[in-house]
Amino acid sequence: MTATEAAIGEWRTLDGNPVRDGEGEPDLVFAHVSDLHGQLTPRYQVYYDNARSSPPVEFGSGGRTIERGGGVPLLAATLEELRAAHDVCTLMSGDTFHGSAATTYTDGRAMLDPVNDHVDPDVYVPGNWDYSNEAAEDGVFLELMDGLDAPVLANNLYDWDTGERIYDAYELLDVGGISVGVVGMTNVYVDRMAPAFYEGKYRFGKHPALLEESARAAREDGADVVVAVTEIGLPWMVQAATDCPTVDVMFSAHTHEYTYEPIVVEATDTVVVESGMGEALGRVDLRVRDGELQFRHHLYCLIEGNEATPEPDPAARETVERVRAPFFNDDPGFERGAGTLDQPLDTVVGETDTPLYRQSFLESAWNTLFNDALRAHFDADLAVSHGFRYGTAIPPGEITLGDLYTFFPMATPVARGVAYGQQLTSHMESFLEDNFTPYPYDQEDGRVRNFSSNVEVTLDPTAKRGRRLVGLRVDGEPIDPEATYSVATFRRPGDPERDLGNCGFPFRDIAVDDGTTPVDVIVEYLEANSPVDYEVMGLVETAEDGGRAQNTPADGPYPFVQPGVDYQDGEAYCETAMIPDGNAFPAEGRNRRR
Repeated sequence: MTATEAAIGEWRTLDGNPVRDGEGEPDLVFAHVSDLHGQLTPRYQVYYDNARSSPPVEFGSGGRTIERGGGVPLLAATLEELRAAHDVCTLMSGDTFHGSAATTYTDGRAMLDPVNDHVDPDVYVPGNWDYSNEAAEDGVFLELMDGLDAPVLANNLYDWDTGERIYDAYELLDVGGISVGVVGMTNVYVDRMAPAFYEGKYRFGKHPALLEESARAAREDGADVVVAVTEIGLPWMVQAATDCPTVDVMFSAHTHEYTYEPIVVEATDTVVVESGMGEALGRVDLRVRDGELQFRHHLYCLIEGNEATPEPDPAARETVERVRAPFFNDDPGFERGAGTLDQPLDTVVGETDTPLYRQSFLESAWNTLFNDALRAHFDADLAVSHGFRYGTAIPPGEITLGDLYTFFPMATPVARGVAYGQQLTSHMESFLEDNFTPYPYDQEDGRVRNFSSNVEVTLDPTAKRGRRLVGLRVDGEPIDPEATYSVATFRRPGDPERDLGNCGFPFRDIAVDDGTTPVDVIVEYLEANSPVDYEVMGLVETAEDGGRAQNTPADGPYPFVQPGVDYQDGEAYCETAMIPDGNAFPAEGRNRRR
């Protein structure tokens, strides 16, 4: 037994019950790589101490620790160990071609050789950020997918003009003598995220009934086992596990959750797992005994130097070093959008006394710093940003240019506009709806909208739609619905001319700083304010009589699912089906509305 196999869970049936014979080898092994986000090398990550989490690390008194790990060489080494011992099917959920300076300035192409040569997935399912290079005038999504050696699956992605499905809905694979039907479903929210990602190019089927339709087709085509690989989010997938009984195992992505313990939906005998980001690898073993399908699960936290983490794969490390080398030249000379990379990525641009991270839901140190930098650049009344979901961390000490690109990997220009107070409160209310709606299929964002440090928010996660924002204060004063405020943010390519920062309403008196990116603004702020000292400051709080929303996995049950659904302290999940049995196919699935 290798070090990476030392902590594999016990064999269970798909309804979660332990089996009589708890020993024995698997018939096949699934390895799940998800949300790589341009992570070629190890990055720092926040790990939290929680009764339902079990990362192999030592926690201090604060209940969290920051460790470095992941990246393609460690993923490749772990996969090589698994493949040497078992019949392995490697499944890859998307958001691969976005998330670093290397992806930003190569339109994602920097990831092709490392993924093809060393991760070597058997199936690839696109994620929402894989379309992000469509924001350029000439998008490269199809080129990137064509550049993958693995088959691409997406049962809900259609050509804008013809309405034809672009990729297959499922693939039949023979793994360990078992016929496996792999269904792929790409993100259903892309056309709500940014017009440039899709308009005139793609249509996205939204209905979870599409997942069940594809699973039934795979079963009828001869699959002994049906698994789904998606990039939609854990709440969506847990609900889908109740509504789609034909799927045996669901591999979720998009919300960057770490399911140290698999989620078992007893109503349909379905197992759901999500495998974090590029610093983790999910594993699900399956075997058939007396006609019964059994499983066990393990999540590898690929932390550098840990006894369960193998040494980096030398060939993968060589490929990664070759791909990254141009970004460490004295003058890299890369340009894209509003961005110019004229310094090596290891250039030190600032310093922090406290950890910078965003592995949180209500408020994060990183998002507050970012918004303060935007506000200072424009001398605005406030700043607002949607940030990005969870992700990397920076420990106390030096901050490099490369660090900043892992937090904001887009070469889009910063901008300022004027908004009414009512527009800002309505905007915040709509984001709270996305997070606290009791309907998992409508949940999208996975983080509350963040502002600069002079803005305080009080919310009620238990309130009805349109009433969840209890208070919004700017400089200590309640926001005036009829007053105007100057707001610093950024312009996303392809958005309507008067919409800034994904706010979804028309600003007035817009000023776009076409030659300045968010990373430039952060560098400017760090030069003036280092060392910075940011922590969660209670800028976003819940009303005293309005229930509680957890900010980090240390605050509540794990997996760290978005609030809004009664998960009964993590012990039980979505027990009520939300799809009527009589759904028509495929028209309902192609509906572009929620």
